[in-house]
Amino acid sequence: MNLEKLRPAEQLCRVMSRIYDAKLTTVSGGNLSLRDDAGNVWVTPSGGDKGRYQPSEMLRIGSDGQVENGGKPSVETGIHRSLLADRPEFKAVVHAHPAGLVAISLLRQLPELRLLPQVAAAVKEICLAAYGCPGSEELRENVAREFCNKSDVRAAILENHGAFVASEEGLQHAFGIFQDLDFSIRLQAKAHYFSGQAPRRISQEQLERYQQAEQPVWQVLASEETESVSLGERDVQEQMIDFCNRAYARGLFTQNIGVISVRLEENSFLITASGADNGELTPEEIVKVQGQKVQGSRRPSKSASLHQKIYQENPHINAIIMAAPEHAMVFAVTQAEYDLKTIPECYIVLREKIRKFPFGATIEQQEELAAYFKNQSPVAMVENDCCICTGASLFNAFDKLEVLEFSSQAVITARMLPGTLQPITEEQVEEIKNRFNIV
Repeated sequence: MNLEKLRPAEQLCRVMSRIYDAKLTTVSGGNLSLRDDAGNVWVTPSGGDKGRYQPSEMLRIGSDGQVENGGKPSVETGIHRSLLADRPEFKAVVHAHPAGLVAISLLRQLPELRLLPQVAAAVKEICLAAYGCPGSEELRENVAREFCNKSDVRAAILENHGAFVASEEGLQHAFGIFQDLDFSIRLQAKAHYFSGQAPRRISQEQLERYQQAEQPVWQVLASEETESVSLGERDVQEQMIDFCNRAYARGLFTQNIGVISVRLEENSFLITASGADNGELTPEEIVKVQGQKVQGSRRPSKSASLHQKIYQENPHINAIIMAAPEHAMVFAVTQAEYDLKTIPECYIVLREKIRKFPFGATIEQQEELAAYFKNQSPVAMVENDCCICTGASLFNAFDKLEVLEFSSQAVITARMLPGTLQPITEEQVEEIKNRFNIV
């Protein structure tokens, strides 16, 4: 859903609710701002219930600095106004105190930005702003100075405080960066704790190849080919929206990270669009791919050609989910191998072994990835990128994604406890194979 179609006050309420529902702030923490087309700055008020704001509570500040519709602006409004004034390309600013960003701020360090390609692309520069009392002129100056020093800075970590993230595209975009940055820091922390060393990072060369890789030239289906959407397609769209909502609500997707596709017929499938908002997916953000053609004006996900190859090579696969769930990705950014012999359900659902492919494989090794799913595990990992879950149905693929993440979390939690993790024995594996007809 394109939140920028909403009125400024509605955007502020919607994004603050997302921040709260995603457990990225407390009921009283955080503040937002955006600039409207007339040059007014809209801000969230001081206090109030962050999870239940109403549009009527949002405040508009004119160019003279006067609050035009009553109320008391957030204590950090001075920082918001400075960033929007000093960097006129910015349209919106997000500030809150999620666990990952606060953790790195307590260490007074900067996070690793090259764990995931989405974060590396969105946050080219990040800075550390010196401590200042909340609401003080000192803190405003400290934050403003860091954003002014480098033109590529979109995010600042505040010592012992949290972070500010700004965007030239809008509030929805700023929130997406904010959410992915916090996720990446939590992943960095878990990976370091689990493996005892710094997680693997994407090299500059790898990142450039990934970003500059040529995409297929999709042709637009002619009008006579798209006169109506069948009831079957509508049903599939509804399923995709439902499972996308579930994945987002359960932390398996972020707003920007996560792709779903479902096969329609032998030569066509539906897939989420490039730039789709996983927080509130709409039918308009689902693209039909038929051969080398696509329906409508939206571009399909960057991974559409990989999905197409997987479907072509694997008639038994009817749905694909690409995601970066937090605990499973610990194995994708470290040398640790994912052992499927943990609990019976994990082995039953995910089979013998999950192979790790190198970063960039979703673009450079599509044929090999498609062939992998023919007779091996229905799940693959791509280093520093994603987990790919396939299934005979969307429900089946989603089940694999959840089992993968839940089992990963169990293994990581077990490592935190005293004792030694005891996997299922080979004899127990054979018993599972016999009972559940696993070849």
